[in-house]
Amino acid sequence: MKKLTRLGNVSLGIVVASTLAGGLFGSRVLAGTSRLSDHLRIYTSIVSAVEENYVDEVKSDRLVSSSIREMLRTLDPHSNFLEVKDYATMQERQRGSYYGLGITVQSVDGNITVVSPFEGTPAHRLGIRAGDVISRIEDEDARGMSIDDAVKRLRGPKGTPVRITIVRQGYDQPLDFTVIRDEIPLHAVPFAFMANKKTGYIRLVDFNEVTSCRPGEARDCERELEKALRDLAQRGATSIVLDIRDNPGGLLDQAFAVSNLFLKKGQMVVFTRGRSKRDESSYVTEVEGRYAELPLVLLVSKHSASASEIVAGAIQDHDRALIVGETTFGKGLVQTIIPLRNNRGYALALTTARYYTPSGRSIQRDYATTALEDYYAMPKERRTCHQAGSDAKLTDGGRKVYGGDGITPDYCVEPTAPSKFMAYLQARQAFIGFSRSYSASETSGVADIAGTGRRSGVTSGKVKLISKDFQVDEGVLADFNAYLDSRKLKHTPEDLAA
Repeated sequence: MKKLTRLGNVSLGIVVASTLAGGLFGSRVLAGTSRLSDHLRIYTSIVSAVEENYVDEVKSDRLVSSSIREMLRTLDPHSNFLEVKDYATMQERQRGSYYGLGITVQSVDGNITVVSPFEGTPAHRLGIRAGDVISRIEDEDARGMSIDDAVKRLRGPKGTPVRITIVRQGYDQPLDFTVIRDEIPLHAVPFAFMANKKTGYIRLVDFNEVTSCRPGEARDCERELEKALRDLAQRGATSIVLDIRDNPGGLLDQAFAVSNLFLKKGQMVVFTRGRSKRDESSYVTEVEGRYAELPLVLLVSKHSASASEIVAGAIQDHDRALIVGETTFGKGLVQTIIPLRNNRGYALALTTARYYTPSGRSIQRDYATTALEDYYAMPKERRTCHQAGSDAKLTDGGRKVYGGDGITPDYCVEPTAPSKFMAYLQARQAFIGFSRSYSASETSGVADIAGTGRRSGVTSGKVKLISKDFQVDEGVLADFNAYLDSRKLKHTPEDLAA
């Protein structure tokens, strides 16, 4: 199966799940040229010498993994060595789920803080709230624990328990919870709504197994994108805004499926070309898209990459919709995922081909003359909207489009940068801190231990229930101003009014 994926903050291009499963590192390689054998002997000798004689103690596994990564960096930005945790994370993202509690967390002043519980998950059912601080995990102090370490401890096999202690603003004692891990969906469509009486809006954040139905599946098949489209149509939507800003990629077959929803039968979506014939393939729609006639606008940003760019490129080349936003990331390399033989859980993501839009554009940005840090940081001199590269092609309607540096939108929109004051508050995590403080006021109650209905006798102090109709008014702003004063965060009345 051919796939696009992302790994942590580093997105891969199109990824092909290899059937070679270790063949690359089997006897064929080791029985290769004598020159390669000589190089491997030199490498082994150096690793042994460093491990035995370096001024500080260093382990060979660290030396080997870092040297492999540096070797692959000399090839391109997307070839990568996947260690066990990285490979497992990639597979979770492709599958569209993981096993855990159903919360997002971040570190706030060294505390593991719940940002949001997902509705319908174990954490949500037990009443864990945004702003709760996880102070202990399985009797281990969580203060100062890294997010990676906390997530590793909170996740685990389905059906297994994990004990956590919560410190909640307004409660005079910590709350103990035993949470049973369950399958947690990684939603591709976190929300969709009517922007006005006739226009529906859909936020698409991933291309995974739950995004869309593949061509050839049952005609009545529905996954998250189809459900959102149907729901909006029933509510009166006669046009759609599909938002793939900051969507870094996902599965290739999902990029094809999403494109097929909006294209006519017989239209090409993408094709690949590589060093060998096995890396060459074309993806052409075989059925008429369910929404091939629906007016469509596609929103993109400089962080829209891989699968997002396949969809944007196909939509643009066939003059199907208006592309609005910034020039996209510019990632068009194909990786083959090769599990390493006799090294269970490790894999190599090796670039084996490039992909092209229907008009023949390669949208891969230059990396041969760019430092890796600059490649991912995208220097300021790379304008928000520009004619991407110099590889001019024609759309079905005869319009000029350009390749070699991402997808340039049809209509450019500069992103709105936060004010210095807003950035100042965000850097100091003032908003999540205020939300904890604000919700812990006004209403008294008694704590419910772990959602069991048993009263603990722990006084909850003051807990404010926030309704879905909540709006910021003068009273809330006054409370926020007082909160900033309490934290000695510098501000003026003009800052708050801006």
